[in-house]
Amino acid sequence: MRKAIARAIGAWIDGAFRAYVETLLRIMSWRVALALALTIFRSLAQGAQLLLLVPLMQVVGLDVGQGSVGAISGFVSSFFAAVGVQPTLPAVLVVFVLFTALLALMTRWQTTYNFKVQNEFVAALRRRLYRAIAGADWLTFSRSRPSDFTHALTTELDRVGAATYMLLQLVTSGALAIVYVLFALRLSVEMTALAFAAGIILLLLLRRKSQAARSTGEDVSLSTNGLYNAAIEHLGAMKTTKSYGAEERNADLFSRLTGRVAQTLTDVTRNYAETAFWFTVGSALILSAILYVAVSVLSLPATGLLLLLFVFNRMIPLFSNIQQSYQECLNALPAFAGVEEIRARCEAAAEPGHASGKGLELRDAIRFEGVTFSYPGEAGAPAVRELDLTIPAGMTTAVVGPSGAGKSTVADLLIALIFPGEGRVLVDGAPLDAGRARAWRSRIGYVAQDTFLFNDTVRANLLWACPEAGEEEIREALRLAAAEEFVAGLPRGLETVLGDRGVRLSGGERQRLALARALLRRPDVLILDEATSALDSENERRIQSAIEALHGRMTILIITHRLSTIRGADAVHVLERGRLVESGTWEALAGAEGGRFNSLCRAQGILIPG
Repeated sequence: MRKAIARAIGAWIDGAFRAYVETLLRIMSWRVALALALTIFRSLAQGAQLLLLVPLMQVVGLDVGQGSVGAISGFVSSFFAAVGVQPTLPAVLVVFVLFTALLALMTRWQTTYNFKVQNEFVAALRRRLYRAIAGADWLTFSRSRPSDFTHALTTELDRVGAATYMLLQLVTSGALAIVYVLFALRLSVEMTALAFAAGIILLLLLRRKSQAARSTGEDVSLSTNGLYNAAIEHLGAMKTTKSYGAEERNADLFSRLTGRVAQTLTDVTRNYAETAFWFTVGSALILSAILYVAVSVLSLPATGLLLLLFVFNRMIPLFSNIQQSYQECLNALPAFAGVEEIRARCEAAAEPGHASGKGLELRDAIRFEGVTFSYPGEAGAPAVRELDLTIPAGMTTAVVGPSGAGKSTVADLLIALIFPGEGRVLVDGAPLDAGRARAWRSRIGYVAQDTFLFNDTVRANLLWACPEAGEEEIREALRLAAAEEFVAGLPRGLETVLGDRGVRLSGGERQRLALARALLRRPDVLILDEATSALDSENERRIQSAIEALHGRMTILIITHRLSTIRGADAVHVLERGRLVESGTWEALAGAEGGRFNSLCRAQGILIPG
């Protein structure tokens, strides 16, 4: 049924609009059906109100006994007789007021419900889009601009919501127009046919304006997306901007983008205004022609002419609303198309939802066997090449090397965010593949250099990683991360709101809280990816002491370029341009004259033992 309705609507509109209507009917099926039912009831009430004009004209002394008006008068009189009411002026007025109140009530319900449908449809699209983005594989996500995702989830879907409301308005106006057309046909087939023919000609003449609405809609999407991206970039770079004294330069750049958006929106409004102007002028010409033909050619009686003018006067604005609603829907189509393109791209790159076999448990070791990985689309040598590496369970392993050596790629491979192009990663002999990725990640605790914290309480930030954790588990994780003391000193302890990205905490405090969050998961493997590289010496020592206290409790992988932080590691592996060039203990590698680790130590001013 829904598909049949969608095909019927889509027969006269373009494919993009058809896809939008089909999506609306698929997601909001029964809600749209209820909205249509309200429209039908409102249209019936509107028709009843129209019929009551005939006895009202009769009781004030006008002759309604001739022609088509007389037939309508007879029908209404039979209705009054059936309910036992004499069609006197007070009775007709009372019934007219009752039907008007019913119509106003139906209009109120319909308006409220149409907004409800609009908001629920947008909410459903937002949930669907967010799940698609979150479910995409890491390479797809990391190679897309976050601002594009944010723009689609906010501004573009708001435009889709506005289009949804206008579509429901279009259907409502269409249903009401049908009522008026049927009434007009009953009054005069010739006049109604003339009005329809003129209306179709007018719509065809305005077809180019509708096509322009689609084009300006694409311009709105492009310009607002550019403005959105620029706003995020400029605000994120404000510290650098101020340090360069480039505020005015950036303001000029931003002003040009703002001007482009303003001009685009002005073009949209101008297109709407021009369409409304020509529709109004055309409607006046049509109404004048109808009046002339009715009086001079058909010699319609006065009562019929009055009713016909009333009907046409109410019907023409409805056709104007239909034209405007359709035009505004077309204007928002590029927003819907952009949202759907992002969703389809992310869903095409979705990770497997469930494990294909048993979950992995680390008891012995993680092994990289001949692992080679290249990032798609990047020329040059692979990020890691023919890597053979062992990470023993329960031990602390460090992977070091200069920038671009492939250290973070090793971490991503271990987390199963990416997978080897050649070779394999084994956990106790079992391959770490895409089917096992999600189950494996539940055993991982990860702390990155750029710590993110929600604008929420300390407790909420911790429980985000492990919602089922109890009070004692939270306290234990804070203690292990050397964060218990500073959290206790916060104004409201665990209930302290941290501000945007944890702005109320120092860098060291944020890192210790991030470590506590990772430890609350009770992970099999704790990965520290440059977790102390941005900290001062005092905070670095605190984090290092906390990590050393965890030695033997879990498998720890430290990825860093600061060699002073890994003296306590059981094994150190040195990467150079994606290859493993050295492995051993810290002391053995540091003391090997001419070795790569030895040269890195000297470059960082670290005293070599012996």
